[in-house]
Amino acid sequence: MLYRERLLPGPLILALGVALFLMVGAAYSRAFGSVLGVALGLLVSALFIGFACATAPYIRLEESDGACFLTAGRARISIEIVGSVSQLSPDRRVEIRRGRSADTAFSLIRGSLPVVELEILDPLDPHGLWCLSTRNPQELIRAITTAKGPKNSSTDTRW
Repeated sequence: MLYRERLLPGPLILALGVALFLMVGAAYSRAFGSVLGVALGLLVSALFIGFACATAPYIRLEESDGACFLTAGRARISIEIVGSVSQLSPDRRVEIRRGRSADTAFSLIRGSLPVVELEILDPLDPHGLWCLSTRNPQELIRAITTAKGPKNSSTDTRW
């Protein structure tokens, strides 16, 4: 494993879980009593937050059988067909998130995290770019560059 990161839910999803607790707890407290209402509210909230965390996507860079693969969520690609790797500027990140980009980019974007853009060199791939959120953009760029080796590795940080 050369790089691994899990994109856990942000504060908005956790706040939604707390709000769910308050709504269910208040509704069922009125109908069945406060103890059962609070217990049901906690159960529903815990299930919601647990499901959100359990289904959070991973970004992994791993080597297997002499080849290196980048996995983002359920998508997987050989590192050999990755071209340039760069961190997106905040303005470009907003364009990608809002779908205003002319590119047919594969996007795994979470909240306001920094986004790393990967150029895909395979002409048969329907996605010419991958845009991945990460808490550690420089570490992800360094891991991809290292995995690609000295040949044809180019990095660029656009700020």
